[in-house]
Amino acid sequence: MSSLYPFTDTDLHLAFRKVVDTLFDKKRDYVDGVLKPKMLIIAGAQGSGKTYLLEKTLLKSGRYDNYVRLYETHFRELHPHYRAMEDKGVLHVYEHTEPFIWRLGAMICSYAMENKYNIIMETALDSPHFADFPLDAAQKGYQSEVHLIACQKEFSHWSTLDRVVNSVGNHELERVVSLTQIEEAQINGRSIIDAFENACIEVPGSEIVIYRRGLETEKNSLPVCHSTCPEKGLLVPQQTYQGRAFFRGADLKINFKVQRSPQADFPCSYIQYAQVVHAGLLGSEHRRAMAELNCKTLGQAQRLMSQLPVDVYRELCLYVLKYAQR
Repeated sequence: MSSLYPFTDTDLHLAFRKVVDTLFDKKRDYVDGVLKPKMLIIAGAQGSGKTYLLEKTLLKSGRYDNYVRLYETHFRELHPHYRAMEDKGVLHVYEHTEPFIWRLGAMICSYAMENKYNIIMETALDSPHFADFPLDAAQKGYQSEVHLIACQKEFSHWSTLDRVVNSVGNHELERVVSLTQIEEAQINGRSIIDAFENACIEVPGSEIVIYRRGLETEKNSLPVCHSTCPEKGLLVPQQTYQGRAFFRGADLKINFKVQRSPQADFPCSYIQYAQVVHAGLLGSEHRRAMAELNCKTLGQAQRLMSQLPVDVYRELCLYVLKYAQR
């Protein structure tokens, strides 16, 4: 807990009561009179574009209108000392509401699962505890829909730097993420991604989609494979995703495919995800594009010099120097 801004269990329960009625004003899914809950998971490192994919594509489809989001930014305003933090800037607010938001999120998640509401969870793979969640959900009958975004780690890092510069400029809550933090999240990544894939083979109707996002996709998240679970223990690769052909980049020779069967009964998503995350940006076009992106973000950051940590400028400058060199 932040010693600057302490909160109590009573504060958490008060916050929960403020959101419970509107947050859970959703119809639950019944099949033949039995609750059949679903969970939508968007997973990927910081800066991989999870929230953008969720809000700009998935939610706009209307298929998730009766799902409960376990986290929304405005939940942070329920911290008892939120107003006292505001004068110190959006980065300060984000940092010092983190312990509170994790505790509140756990309460929301527990209530949702106990009552079998459909849920939406985003994970940056930054806590090993995420690996415990999927099996528990599957045992409660949750059908999984996993969207995993693979993004080269330095591109992800630039994306977080660009995001924080824009957020500070727009007075939106955000945090600064280091490349080291993104790399450390990959230590948790295998167990978490394996756990979500394993959950998909527990409940028929589950599915998993892997995306690539980066310079080669023009910064969009494009699906590279899609598999569905027709019966317990199976994941069957599909030919398209919602009628769309899969993206095939010329830079990586990876045959993306998630397949599970009695003959191939081991997780395979992570190894494909990791090959993208740890790929080098070696081509001249990629290097030039990375230099230009970081130059542009650096120019925007200079107008906010007094509001941003020096780490933001240093990292942007280092990327410009690294990728501008031939």
